[in-house]
Amino acid sequence: MSQETRVREMAFLLAVFAIIEHLNKSELPPTSKKLIVIYVNEASDQSMVEKARTAVKRYSHTVLPTLESIREKARTKKLDALDHLVLKLEYEASRLSR
Repeated sequence: MSQETRVREMAFLLAVFAIIEHLNKSELPPTSKKLIVIYVNEASDQSMVEKARTAVKRYSHTVLPTLESIREKARTKKLDALDHLVLKLEYEASRLSR
């Protein structure tokens, strides 16, 4: 695995952690981060963003808004912090897919 791939993977995982920390309103301890990485790796979804969504749902029991719903919301309302975190996750996942 190249250094660039490792950096992109870390940025992706940090985006996942940021969403969960936002939802839980607290910082994740290292053991929780390890568990979330396991959840991402165990997810049977094809895309990285779907793996992340599955891990977030499994850990926090929260379904994240879809990219389409965030786009629709942006047309009429101001996006909230969670929306921005999900957009960051989408971006980092797309960088991993390159």
